[in-house]
Amino acid sequence: MFVNKRWFIWWMITLLLASCAPAPPTPVPSPTATPVAELPTAVTTLPSPELPTAIPTLPPATATAATASPTPVPAVTLPAPVYVIQNGQVMRLEPDGNRLVQITYEPQPVRELSVAENGTLVYLTGDELVVLDGAGRRMLVSERAISHPRISPDGQYVVYHLTDPAPGLIIGQDDAPSGVYFSDITGGRPSLGIADDPEPAEPDFANPAWRYLPVAWSPSGVQLLLFAVMLPEMGIPGGEAVIIGPEDEPVRAFSCCEEELWSVDSREITVAGGGPGPDIRFGLYRIDAISGEEFAVLASSETAIPLVRAPQRLADGVIYAFVEMAPASEYSWDYPFRPQMVQVSDDGVITPLRPEQFDEPVLVLWDWQGRGALVRFADSEPVVWLPADPALPPLITAAAGFALTWAPAADLAARDCALFSPLNPQAAAERRYDPAVADAQGRLAALGFDPGPIDGLFGPATAVAVRAFRAAAGLPAGDSIDCATWQALLARSIAL
Repeated sequence: MFVNKRWFIWWMITLLLASCAPAPPTPVPSPTATPVAELPTAVTTLPSPELPTAIPTLPPATATAATASPTPVPAVTLPAPVYVIQNGQVMRLEPDGNRLVQITYEPQPVRELSVAENGTLVYLTGDELVVLDGAGRRMLVSERAISHPRISPDGQYVVYHLTDPAPGLIIGQDDAPSGVYFSDITGGRPSLGIADDPEPAEPDFANPAWRYLPVAWSPSGVQLLLFAVMLPEMGIPGGEAVIIGPEDEPVRAFSCCEEELWSVDSREITVAGGGPGPDIRFGLYRIDAISGEEFAVLASSETAIPLVRAPQRLADGVIYAFVEMAPASEYSWDYPFRPQMVQVSDDGVITPLRPEQFDEPVLVLWDWQGRGALVRFADSEPVVWLPADPALPPLITAAAGFALTWAPAADLAARDCALFSPLNPQAAAERRYDPAVADAQGRLAALGFDPGPIDGLFGPATAVAVRAFRAAAGLPAGDSIDCATWQALLARSIAL
């Protein structure tokens, strides 16, 4: 990746004026305010060598003077709602780009998020891995050091990394190793997928030790991409891309400190990034998901260094990315990376989509149909929607967070109630904190039904609020939160 850069934020957008030719660029101020039944054990190999390729030339953006009066610019909207972690909660950004709806009501900040195609959310808050959908708000795993949760596309499995798990996690073993674990969405004890290697005192490049971190399930849900970090970790660690399932042996390929994104058809992974150093590379590479064979699309030469961010092969079969071909004679740690939004063919031909050069994109979420990308730029808070159509202007949105994820069309509140545990009023002597109660209290309050303090205790005030909500929702009288009440509460709270 590009690190230690002190780059100034500025970018230009071009509003095209009909009818004969587009107008010159107009300055715009900078914004202000992704089922493995059984995971195999690890196989240690050395990183694969780099592959050279010819370096294409990125054509400059041009613009001509307009000679006609302007025509109305079509309204710009997002292709779908987007989930984002903002202000410590999961929010949903609506397609208009201006409205945010609160989805989670957690007393501790939400810090990681993954979403299944059926709409189920999994996220980390405190030491808990939480599942949220129409079957309730339920804790799946509680561990002191849990990270990188990824739910499978079908919503049936959750994979994550545990560091020094508590004793007794694995049945029949006194201790559980650090490594990649996975859980069934229905709960129960997690299963170990790949254990981390014991960390050596000194790095051994001939026989490296690895820590494995989940990156993303393939869109098909058949394979899982991991990033293997060389141990002990250094300032810029060595690494490999590791693909597991359904074959018996992992597929491994060179990938150091880079971005890895699945193609929409699950056939390959595009890799980009890197920084200065003896074992770091620049450019854009493709990794075959079955064989692990690597192909260079853009690689460095004596004259040019391809700076690439967020490459991904989308539904039309083309790779989309943010790219700048930096002169080798000018590149340094402080080089002001200013890429264009482009398409890249397999033979390295770069075709700009928009004429602007942008500030460094630090978060990118492509629309899988290639209609554009949501981008957060360095040192700039608002997320910007950049249409791939250069005739459409960028849209500065109300989102200013991280973990951008497209929201599926599936109904989050529509689930089988078999996994739901009812929430009932608690007698004074038996009251204890329940995060699911705190969640329900937050939703009741947001809907105008006062539950009293949002303290996770199901006392009389909360019971009165539940009774009033059930009446307003046309549900049978009662002061407990059964499955029907929960689903009604969830549906209404995320429709505000």
